[in-house]
Amino acid sequence: MRKNRVMTTAVLLCLSCATVTLAQDSPPVSTGKAEIEAFDKMFGQGPQEEDVYRTDRLLLTATGSLKPVHLAPSVASVITAEDIKGMGATTLDEVLETVPGLHVEPSGVQWFSSIWSIRGVHTSLNPQVLLLINGVPFTSSYQGSRFSSFQMPVAMISRVEVVRGPGSALHGADAFAGTVNVITKDNFEIDGTQAGARYGSFDTSGIWAQHGGQYHGFDVAFGVERRKSGGDTGRIIERDYLHAVGASALSNAPGYINTANEQLDSHLMLRKENWTLRLYGSMQEAAAGPGGFQAITYGNDVDTKSLLADLAWHNDTLAENWELESRIYYSYIYQDSFIQYFPAAFLNMLGNPIYTSRDGGAEAGGLYKGFRDHRLRIGVGAKSYDFGRDQYKNFGAAAVADPFGAMVHVTDPAHIYIDEASRTLWYGLIQDEWQFARHWTLTVGLRHDEYSDFGSTVNPRAALVWETRYDLTTKLMYGQAFRAPSFGEQYVKNNPVVIGNQNLMPEEIETIELAFDYQPTKNLRLILSLFNYEATELIEAVGPSLPQAYTNNGEQEGRGFEVELDWLLHRDFRLRANFACQRSTNKKLDDAVVPDAPGQQFYLNPIWTFLPDWSLNGQFYWIGDRHRAQGDPRGDIADYEVVNLIVRRKNIANNWEAAAGIQNLFDEVGRISSPHAAAAPDGAYIPYDYPIEGRAVWAELKYYF
Repeated sequence: MRKNRVMTTAVLLCLSCATVTLAQDSPPVSTGKAEIEAFDKMFGQGPQEEDVYRTDRLLLTATGSLKPVHLAPSVASVITAEDIKGMGATTLDEVLETVPGLHVEPSGVQWFSSIWSIRGVHTSLNPQVLLLINGVPFTSSYQGSRFSSFQMPVAMISRVEVVRGPGSALHGADAFAGTVNVITKDNFEIDGTQAGARYGSFDTSGIWAQHGGQYHGFDVAFGVERRKSGGDTGRIIERDYLHAVGASALSNAPGYINTANEQLDSHLMLRKENWTLRLYGSMQEAAAGPGGFQAITYGNDVDTKSLLADLAWHNDTLAENWELESRIYYSYIYQDSFIQYFPAAFLNMLGNPIYTSRDGGAEAGGLYKGFRDHRLRIGVGAKSYDFGRDQYKNFGAAAVADPFGAMVHVTDPAHIYIDEASRTLWYGLIQDEWQFARHWTLTVGLRHDEYSDFGSTVNPRAALVWETRYDLTTKLMYGQAFRAPSFGEQYVKNNPVVIGNQNLMPEEIETIELAFDYQPTKNLRLILSLFNYEATELIEAVGPSLPQAYTNNGEQEGRGFEVELDWLLHRDFRLRANFACQRSTNKKLDDAVVPDAPGQQFYLNPIWTFLPDWSLNGQFYWIGDRHRAQGDPRGDIADYEVVNLIVRRKNIANNWEAAAGIQNLFDEVGRISSPHAAAAPDGAYIPYDYPIEGRAVWAELKYYF
């Protein structure tokens, strides 16, 4: 029955639109004899000249310079602002879910923070994916990834570049499984003033405004966006921790997962001549999902304030054959979490951990183009990491006078949850793009990182790009990457579950990729990517009893493929789709399949432009083949599928635009795996997993001044 529904949904989404579209009076796009003759006259060799035949989006993340995706020495996707608007996305998470081989789901361990799972590298804290904003790393040194409950609204996003595979040879630490680079809008893209508002189910609302222009020689772009959601209170948890320990009468389950959240984001860009200043500020508040001990509680709160500032200089005229660049940057993250671990009637255990992450750095380098067949990039940089903390709680040695009463301020370093920490980093990199034959380019690179606390690491890359035909590009790529241990993994203490280890070494990964980018016609593009990787020194909490210590214990192997299709069947109808298949195993656990990560996922996106200025965008997601952790007695996690529909009308009275949509059209009851707990009678304290968000409708209105 489920398979029939999957097939029916997919067929209805694409064929119904195609049938209506092809019935339009407009003839299909074709190239007549006159056009071909004009083409030959202009270019001399007919339509097999690739620079005319193939048009492609530009990618910055792969090499540091803009390059067409099909020629970039990486497997990458670029999602534009127009794509984001068409899919009706409101957060970066929703954008990333459309990328082949990348799955987004909340972590049951880390306050329901989003996991960006790439090619089977799937962990609860998710530090193996590097987030860049305008090329600058934006991570929390406490957990080594995005801060807990991170969300990013999308109104000011110009494009999102996603590179699947290692990127440490260019970007350094944490570009392990992949890199996500968010590039924000400049003044030319905004070109005036825009404002919009959205409202929908779960008391979800959003309002945004942005302006771009030129003033006294300055390019100026500014945007502010506020997004708020009460969360879907229909996501019911039937049983939780208290049921497992025989205290079901005191449990809040059956009860809903609290996923309420609110974000206020602001962006500023100032540019004059060779200088660009960008500021990104965010204030976010979010509930803590299933709670700290898998016991449904309410009132938990993660409050975060953050700032990312960078000043960049770029000059291509100062020195002959050189493009010179430099940057200084600073990031600040302050997170204040209130945690009620259990319902107060069971145990009034309260915690208020606080941390401050301050990182700053400088880098300089250049691209030398004086050689005939080479483009040589060099760079050096330094970065400092500073981590501070504070804590209030009503349990443990610090609160022995009144256990589980009023919270006390923990001032004794012996009783606090983590030590203060700092580290410095120095690095240098070199990269050469060598076009050694007409249709062959070899990109090789090497980066050396020297850390003050755990030593050095060297990461190479090599990519051979062959323009096999005018319509086919073949890529063979090799790369190594690393992830630095986070301060949490090194220094956490006074924790009943885990303790830190100052002797940790960085995680390492080695990847080989083969990709084919085939465009047999101007309107059809197919991409096949194959990969194989081996990850070692993976950091895990292990030990015969609690608390367990973080150690370099894990080894993982993965292999698989991704297929992408982009087909303009008619000038009014485009079909995009991708399918990903991977199998990752843990070598230390007798090649057990890595739990929770989808072994297969499928995405279908038909886009129909009908009537003047009207469009209908459909999305179909299928997530399948997810396995449990070794020793978990529960059966494999059931597959699920979600359908979204968005209709949009542009140019209403020239200045207005309106859209409406429905997410999870069929109100699918999909499940996200809850963490395995060996001590729990059913294999997990929340045995029936977490339900996905239910059906939601929304509408938005936008005005151009």
